[in-house]
Amino acid sequence: MTKVRKSPTILKPMIDEKLALQFAASVSPPPPRSGTGAFPVTSVRRLPAKESSSGHIGKDEKQVLLTLKMDLYDKIAKDAARKDRTLEEHLIRHLTKRYGK
Repeated sequence: MTKVRKSPTILKPMIDEKLALQFAASVSPPPPRSGTGAFPVTSVRRLPAKESSSGHIGKDEKQVLLTLKMDLYDKIAKDAARKDRTLEEHLIRHLTKRYGK
């Protein structure tokens, strides 16, 4: 008869070194302007984009334009950066996985 373990298993968090270094190297945004209480639109930090692979659209391909809320875009962009992919590559991979090849 085996002894039942009473304490829960402790799982250590996975830390992505590249993302941690990118976070540490980032510059904090400028303070808000007096009276507005919000950052100007130009201060929104976007992740650097690699060369887009959609430069040439083939005969059996369609181009799609999406409008996303900034919080959703940021989540997707961070996940793509963590996996060292462009946003486009990341979305194509997920859509292909969901809807097949």
